[in-house]
Amino acid sequence: MNLTNQLLIATPEMQDERFHRAVILICEHNEHGALGININLPSHVQFDEILESLQIDEANLFDPEQSVYEGGPVNTQCGFILHQSDKPAELEFESSIQVSDSINLTTSKDIIRAIANNQFKRNWLMALGCATWDAGQLEQEVADHSWLITTVQDDLIFNHKTDRWDQALALMGVQAHQLSGDIGHA
Repeated sequence: MNLTNQLLIATPEMQDERFHRAVILICEHNEHGALGININLPSHVQFDEILESLQIDEANLFDPEQSVYEGGPVNTQCGFILHQSDKPAELEFESSIQVSDSINLTTSKDIIRAIANNQFKRNWLMALGCATWDAGQLEQEVADHSWLITTVQDDLIFNHKTDRWDQALALMGVQAHQLSGDIGHA
């Protein structure tokens, strides 16, 4: 089971409080483990603060108060930018991976500079940190009913400013009140 480019939606069975109501885009999943970005937990940090800390001029930035998300509990000092793209990851920015045909994940400063200078015209979402799993760990959490899995819709990632947990459940035809702590236990 490869979960790259799938959304994980935390269930009531999720034991880790850091992932309460999490909606995580899995960006990479292989025999070594998985890496994902939580797209449902707004940070108290604003994008203009990131620019200031990196000493990048924001004079041309269209929306300096762009939200930043807490992408996960690992590498919280690193910025991860999910963005729409029509190019292979290796052709676009210095440090990118291709998540899908239309989404890349970039961690290099060059994309932040392009955004700040209003040279990047596609949709993007910035997160501080990521979520990671060792080999077999994510598969076990799915088996333990900690996560629901659904396909990605770019609109959910880039255009929803409300709680994405409810929106992701709706994509599956599920409403929050239909979930039970006894999911899968007959």
